[in-house]
Amino acid sequence: MERAEIESALVEIVRNEKQLAEDALSPETLLADAGIDSLDALTILFAIEERFHISIPDDRARAMKTFGDMITIVEELTGAATA
Repeated sequence: MERAEIESALVEIVRNEKQLAEDALSPETLLADAGIDSLDALTILFAIEERFHISIPDDRARAMKTFGDMITIVEELTGAATA
């Protein structure tokens, strides 16, 4: 799976949880600036794990500060970064 495909799927997941404008998410977007609080983040993480069939370790989840961090972590855990 390409990084662009991961990004597109993550945008869909986040937008299912939070009502955000189409252009509200870019790799540089701070999750807090997008209005994603800790409860939203947990819900989004569960949806990501289900969609991509991965388990995100707690330390990696806490390290997610931007939407780009989210993309990179999913990319690494799915093996897309090495493909």
